[in-house]
Amino acid sequence: MKKLSFLLIALLAVTLFTSCNKDDDNVNKQTFGDTLYSRTIDGNNVGFSQSAVKVELDLNNRLISITWEYKDNHQQSRVLSAYNMKLQLSSGNVYKFNDATATASGFEQLEGYFDFDTYMISFKYMVDGKQVYSTTNLAYVYVQTEIINPENNNEGEHEKSAYVFIPDATGETCEMRIFNFTPNLSGTVEAAEIQYKNLKLTPTTTGYVITADEAESSYKGFYTITDLHIILDDQCRTLAGTFECNDLVFTIQGRTFQAR
Repeated sequence: MKKLSFLLIALLAVTLFTSCNKDDDNVNKQTFGDTLYSRTIDGNNVGFSQSAVKVELDLNNRLISITWEYKDNHQQSRVLSAYNMKLQLSSGNVYKFNDATATASGFEQLEGYFDFDTYMISFKYMVDGKQVYSTTNLAYVYVQTEIINPENNNEGEHEKSAYVFIPDATGETCEMRIFNFTPNLSGTVEAAEIQYKNLKLTPTTTGYVITADEAESSYKGFYTITDLHIILDDQCRTLAGTFECNDLVFTIQGRTFQAR
């Protein structure tokens, strides 16, 4: 897909993970580290934490191993791990995995997804009787954008843009990156990558809510957005929201992984 070609360059090299190496003895083994964002659900209370995760891929045998730091709602931490989980094709280039023996490691009912196109990982598990949802940077590759000029109701739509959200360490703000930004009705790309920082982030039991009355872009003096309201739902698998830019109203809907 043309849309994924720039993501593999821009997201994987800069945004999605910190390092990647191949085993010298077997080029089909890969290891990389990333930042993990977790929500611990305790009734209606949601605790947020940021930690490190290490992922090991055995491509010959289609296995994935994960080691990560878990922080509870009091920010007490311990290291958890799940080894040699079988990668099973879900759809496209997305694979699912689970760990049936996780109870012995201090957690249970682990299951998740790994996307070989974006190297994004998303998984859930139970620990200390609480449900935890963890993801690396939230990359929404499959997005439909509708744009309307409210003055004359002219409109356009496209599927060129992708959105990435990067929470801060506190879970109170985030950065939004838009790839292939098209602030016009024609669908013409005007910015290969544009960034908006310090957006308000609210963790919820099903994902996050991202808002801003106004946000300046990384293109100083251009592409200021207003009235931003985005909901990451279905445990961060789906995206829906609106914002205004260049006197146009944008409505976006999308998902992290291909339809399952």
